[in-house]
Amino acid sequence: MAVRTGEQFLEGLRDGREIWLEGERVEDVTTHPKLSRMAHTLASIYDLQVSPEHHEVMTFKSPSTGEPVARSFKIPETQDDLLERRKALEVVANWSFGMLGRTPDYVNIQLTAMRQMAHVYGRKEKRFADNLIRYHEYAREKDLCLTHAFGHPQVNRAVPISDLPDPYVALGAVDTTSEGIIVRGAKLLATLAPFSDEIFAPIYRPLRPDAEEDKKYCIGFALPVNTPGLKFICRQSYDRGDSLYDYPLSGQYDEMDAMAVFDDVLIPWDRVFAFEDVELANYALQQVPMWRQYMQQVAVKNIAKLEFILGITHGIAEGIGITGFGHVQEKIAEIIDILETVRAYMRSAEADAAPCEGEGIWPAQEPWIAMRNWYPDAYVRVIWILEQLAAGGLMLTPSEEDINGPMAEDIGKYYQGATANAADRVKLFRLAWDLVGTQFGSRQTLYERFFNGDVVRLRQRRFETYDYSRAKESLRSFMDRPTGK
Repeated sequence: MAVRTGEQFLEGLRDGREIWLEGERVEDVTTHPKLSRMAHTLASIYDLQVSPEHHEVMTFKSPSTGEPVARSFKIPETQDDLLERRKALEVVANWSFGMLGRTPDYVNIQLTAMRQMAHVYGRKEKRFADNLIRYHEYAREKDLCLTHAFGHPQVNRAVPISDLPDPYVALGAVDTTSEGIIVRGAKLLATLAPFSDEIFAPIYRPLRPDAEEDKKYCIGFALPVNTPGLKFICRQSYDRGDSLYDYPLSGQYDEMDAMAVFDDVLIPWDRVFAFEDVELANYALQQVPMWRQYMQQVAVKNIAKLEFILGITHGIAEGIGITGFGHVQEKIAEIIDILETVRAYMRSAEADAAPCEGEGIWPAQEPWIAMRNWYPDAYVRVIWILEQLAAGGLMLTPSEEDINGPMAEDIGKYYQGATANAADRVKLFRLAWDLVGTQFGSRQTLYERFFNGDVVRLRQRRFETYDYSRAKESLRSFMDRPTGK
């Protein structure tokens, strides 16, 4: 199969999957009033792949069939491969204005990065490496949309998961059969789950090497989302079905987050990538650098998002006539600098890409580490600047019904801007409010702060693992110099 169209993608979602939203089971995510617009947003991304304008950029020839497949599945062998992948990522990120963190290319790259390190998963049992290689090919040829889940429910983080009152709060193996592993428990955080074809769950959490009871939690696998016994419990939808004039982002880009619950689900052996190998789990956590590949998608998304926010902020400043003030110019320039810093991190990681353990080449890790440790605070600062410059205007946003209702004349007089009529000015401010003030906007900020983990822990790990040799040599060289008169 070549890359899918949007309609083919939507048809694949009508498969009997068990999705729970706001107390009810969803019969069809493509028609549900609080999910359908996001489903069609994703369908539009699949249509980009087959459009004459973007097809060549977003695809490459399958090494198995010669048919066009998504470029995000390509193992990068050269820097040109990385740059070509970036161009494909830019099509999606720019089309969605950076509002979607979990577009299909994100997990595609994660899976491809694991495929680059397949030999690691086959160190003790070759079949698991073979499974991973075959699954990567399967996902590529079927043009699958994947959700992924790494974590465990936040019940009591003060104790090991095996010490919780119910040992199957976290996903664990209940039994094994000739057909596969029977599992019970839950995994999070499955973003995009209602709109995905399969769930991809690599082992990516530390386990105690001397605790026999932890072995049952050591499972890496992938499964169709409509597998019997698997269900997804969604958070409340941020798309309430309202006008896109009033909620232009919430109504189109709510990628949805869910908990995956497994009720004695069978994982076939050919879908298992690791099992009961705690040494492998902990080694993979430290030595399988999936993040070095997917951070390219993150950087591209961040750039598109920052360019969009810069446009909103500058548009608001122009719209209400404040661009002449020095402090306004200084704050907008700060957003520009944050945008260009992300671009510099990305170019540095690409330029210094090199081979490491595994197949292909890998973007350099140091720029990515610096970016992921800095960007959460930088993004919060960007949102703060937008809020400060828009100020009370964010709370004075009539609805589309008001704009077209009996008060239209008064609204036209009192809501106009320095360079925009009332309808355009209100539309711009409603866009800004949806980005910073609604549930959707709050989720965007939370996502940017924590999707890569707690930044405090990341910085602590940076302190503990950084190679200080050059810094120490610099100090030693200075201290050893003769001090003469």
